[in-house]
Amino acid sequence: MVGKMMKKGGWLIAFLAVVLVGCSGPHCVVDPNWKTAPSSFTVVTTDPFTSNEGDVLDDFGGQEGFRQWFAAYLDSAISVSSPLPHSVRVVDDRSIAMEPMYVGNVMVKEPLLANAGRDSLSGVVLIVHPVQFRREMPSCGGGTCIGDKRLHLQVAYSIVSVEDRKILVHGIAHGSVSFHFAMTRGDWEKVVQQVSWSLVDGTPLKN
Repeated sequence: MVGKMMKKGGWLIAFLAVVLVGCSGPHCVVDPNWKTAPSSFTVVTTDPFTSNEGDVLDDFGGQEGFRQWFAAYLDSAISVSSPLPHSVRVVDDRSIAMEPMYVGNVMVKEPLLANAGRDSLSGVVLIVHPVQFRREMPSCGGGTCIGDKRLHLQVAYSIVSVEDRKILVHGIAHGSVSFHFAMTRGDWEKVVQQVSWSLVDGTPLKN
């Protein structure tokens, strides 16, 4: 089914890969030749970003607590989403190279391992970057507000084989939860759970 290969930042990607709408909510592209699950895999991510500093302070005590929580909870959530052994590694942005790739008819920038981030890694690696949380407020006017408050999480991601220098999956994943009053840590956890499921859905990491 794959007619030929092309290179993105030195990584091979199937030119005629299959787009699976359900695999990453909303979209991802999966190499249809990838059918065998690895014995284990590594998750590489960067620190999360959010503009709602007040919520971070209320729920995590500040940015350092927020960063530590995210790495630990992503690890826990992926353990539920995938039965395979894995480890989570937090890297700085210099270890990630963003490359333009198509998801369906839309060109998006997807994360790959830069040279600085590849040397100590092997096997199958799930790369998650950037990690962007955003609070959405209801529309208000004339003393009336329509809709609930929402917390959104969006990430770009890819799954690569380091030894083969091959891109197995790339896409965008999104999680969203609504709340009426103050946001709680449980809301942050729900969107990470949603995204972690999307990261492996439709791939051998899920099976």
